[in-house]
Amino acid sequence: MTTNGQRRRWYGSQPAKVARSRRGERWWIGTIVVVCTVAGSSGLGQVSISKEEFLGWPNTYVLRNEAVEVRVVTDVGPRIMALSRRGGPNLFYVRESEVGRSGEPEWVFRGGWRLWIAPERQETTYEPDNQPCKVDVAGDTVVVTGPPQPRAGIQKIVEIKLSSGEPRVRLKSRIRNISQEPRAYALWSLAVMRPGGRAVVPVDGGPLDAFDAVRRYILWSYTRMEDPRYRWGNTLVQIDHRRVSPGDPWPGARRRRDESKIGTDSHQGWAAYVWDGTLFLKRFAYVPGATYPDGGATIEVYSSAEFLELEHLGPVTTILPGEESVLPEDWWIVPQVNIAEDEAGALAALRPWLERSQW
Repeated sequence: MTTNGQRRRWYGSQPAKVARSRRGERWWIGTIVVVCTVAGSSGLGQVSISKEEFLGWPNTYVLRNEAVEVRVVTDVGPRIMALSRRGGPNLFYVRESEVGRSGEPEWVFRGGWRLWIAPERQETTYEPDNQPCKVDVAGDTVVVTGPPQPRAGIQKIVEIKLSSGEPRVRLKSRIRNISQEPRAYALWSLAVMRPGGRAVVPVDGGPLDAFDAVRRYILWSYTRMEDPRYRWGNTLVQIDHRRVSPGDPWPGARRRRDESKIGTDSHQGWAAYVWDGTLFLKRFAYVPGATYPDGGATIEVYSSAEFLELEHLGPVTTILPGEESVLPEDWWIVPQVNIAEDEAGALAALRPWLERSQW
């Protein structure tokens, strides 16, 4: 597909078309406060977009509807630093010592949500994203374009859309090859969740008589199977952050004993996090026959005593110069839900939202 001279490779069953109308679009700079209100076709409310200060970052775009608030920091990034139900606490974790800053020479964690590229390499994945981004506001969508990252040979573009009448955020992440040679990358979506919750990740099954119906748990070298944070099931693996305690460093390594990471090769296209009765549900596409990073991982969960990262990956793709690779996803925020800790109960509670949010 070609848009504005850029060739794109789409990953998803049927990606939404990008609205090409320029009506109402603005380029906002400086310290002007803007508010854009969009009436919803459902009649259930409106979407508003404003520019506000947040944690010391003056150029933060806030998308609101009657159910959800999203705060997109553009002084660095692209980064989404806050996600909540309307008036509720931030579901993302933010490292207080790193807020409000920009321009650092090295990559900074900060927390929130970020777009990365796999395979994980110091020289490409960790290229700093500490400079201001370009912002376009078009209707109910904010488009954030990060500065070029010459070592990785890419530029990151993230579209954030909020619709009226639904507790859903729609993201479309894009990686553009700005180099003169092909680049093989997978897009990697990482949500840093606030501590004290529980991640729920699907595990696939297959025909019992098939010789090649395998399913994979992918374990990093610092992961221990007996770790009490894990509840290994036949259809789910659950990671309970409440059972993670601070740990000492491993001898001769920079890792601490409280760090752990797993992945699965699930084809189901969802992962969830439950915190204080609120459900955060990620929905995304799986591409059959594609090659995924880290031994076939589509979903990964890193956890430490400080936070938990709920991650999913797109397939490894060769992106030609001038082309883009695209990773769409939806976030659903559901308050006042009871997700049981046993496998059958958890699946029963999740099923209505999995059916409603199905791609």
